[in-house]
Amino acid sequence: MLDTDERLVGPPAAAAKVSRAVSTDDSDPPHSAAYLGAARDFWWNYDYLELLARRFDFAAVESVLDVGAGIGHWGLALASVLPSGAAIVGLERDPRWVAEAERRCRRRTDQARFRFDQGVAEALPYEDETFDLVTCQTLLMHVADPEAVIGEMARVTKRGGLVLASEPNNAIAGLVDSSVTVDAPVEARLEATRFSLLYQRGKMLLDEGNSSVGDLVPGYLARAGLTHIQVYLNDKPAMMIPPYEDEEQRSYITQRKEFSNQGSWWGLPREETRAYFVAGGGQEAEFDATWARLLEQQASELKAIEAGELHTAGGDIHYIMGGRRAV
Repeated sequence: MLDTDERLVGPPAAAAKVSRAVSTDDSDPPHSAAYLGAARDFWWNYDYLELLARRFDFAAVESVLDVGAGIGHWGLALASVLPSGAAIVGLERDPRWVAEAERRCRRRTDQARFRFDQGVAEALPYEDETFDLVTCQTLLMHVADPEAVIGEMARVTKRGGLVLASEPNNAIAGLVDSSVTVDAPVEARLEATRFSLLYQRGKMLLDEGNSSVGDLVPGYLARAGLTHIQVYLNDKPAMMIPPYEDEEQRSYITQRKEFSNQGSWWGLPREETRAYFVAGGGQEAEFDATWARLLEQQASELKAIEAGELHTAGGDIHYIMGGRRAV
């Protein structure tokens, strides 16, 4: 699931535009690095993936393309509910993530079914009608033109095949409560929500994507000519209950500490966030004051975790949506 446990406002997407040229400077962090840690391994309940496999009829799938694969989380998750003979290709624009995905797969007994290629979502390097299933997870939220990417995904899908997207609404996350935020003044909640909305608006205006694109994807699938469209919600929250004994909760805590140590707000660097906020209509002085309060809240939540006091159900809105290419 998305990282939307117990903050005032959920983390807007890492600002990584898929069509941007790949940096050749290895000192620059790869895109979305803040969100590809161990916590991402807990985004899905596997019995729910089995249910999705039945709902979307994965039984006849022999070939899969995972667009914007990162280090392979989504393709690896789907592998458990796809036919054992299904070949899975991951396409990723950053060569460092391609190398890491290949490394992760080498530890698997079924490594031969995986391959990772370098390329961009807006110009998929494959022939028309190549794959039975073309899918992506939290990719469309990062691209300037999600409809164009969906068009490319549909192009390389076989007739009768499935285009499947997993995308969020991140704007709603600010209304998810924890034991720390539940008593916050309404004005503080409104300030944080305004901050997030201005950030997300600026990100869109700068052609860096829509962090809540999930709300719009079913319509985009229909406009791409896909049929039999289905929409479901991921049933996996990011629950936190003291004493945080399981591996999943410990991974969330580790991620929070990393964000704090970086001086970021939920993985977002200060100056990048400022640029989006101002582009969205916010003022510089407003940014500085609100940023300081958001970091203060983040620190308060970490302090509550260390004291064994923070708890939350940790829900969010994360869609899984698909449509068929017409026969």
